[in-house]
Amino acid sequence: MTQLAEKRDWIKNFFSETGSSYDEVVNRFTFGIDRLWKKKMLSKIPSCKKVLDLACGTGILTFAIKNKYPDCEITGVDITESYLAVAKKKAETLESKGVSFVHAPAEDYLPDKGFDVVTTSYLPKYADIPRLMHNINKMLTPKGIVIFHDFTYPTSKLLQYTFELYFKCAQPVGAFYYPEWKDVLIELPKVIRKSDWISEVTNAMSEEGLRNITVESLTLQGAAIVSGGKFKTLP
Repeated sequence: MTQLAEKRDWIKNFFSETGSSYDEVVNRFTFGIDRLWKKKMLSKIPSCKKVLDLACGTGILTFAIKNKYPDCEITGVDITESYLAVAKKKAETLESKGVSFVHAPAEDYLPDKGFDVVTTSYLPKYADIPRLMHNINKMLTPKGIVIFHDFTYPTSKLLQYTFELYFKCAQPVGAFYYPEWKDVLIELPKVIRKSDWISEVTNAMSEEGLRNITVESLTLQGAAIVSGGKFKTLP
């Protein structure tokens, strides 16, 4: 089995039953900081006509972008059907027009239309980055930009200790209040420790000819945003 196939099986096994509680869990277990990270991503998105949100999950970032740019056409793509079911329900409740969702692996999605902005949050550590970036580059309009966001394992020894302590405490608490998240909270720190997604993303961007590549560390080295674009100067 290939590494990508293993990652996809991991996602299927550990996230298929967590869609209904995702929004609550991600907010509580990041102490609301996920909202700040999403705002940081939003601050990097210029006025645009078409946006692709890969690994959109339940649509947290998707609808945040729609709120900022109501006239923008947004496509959310995710591999987990239960998460898309939540996102689609939100779209119905909010009566959001110009928002659509597609069930597909991020690396396999390659429509004919182009996008001004491609975003993704929490995907890089699970993805085949070179393949993903190659397809994203094909979809970007001439001045298009891409914004990646995910957890990172701290380089500071003190912050590594904080990371380990956090998950040591979060695992029993999460298993008690959200039993469907028990295995995720055990496996997630292992995935984060092993991931070198920032280097993989910046290298893939460079190989695809993207410019103005920036890396921004967030909140005690707990996450990062990597962005780049086809144009020399990003908005």
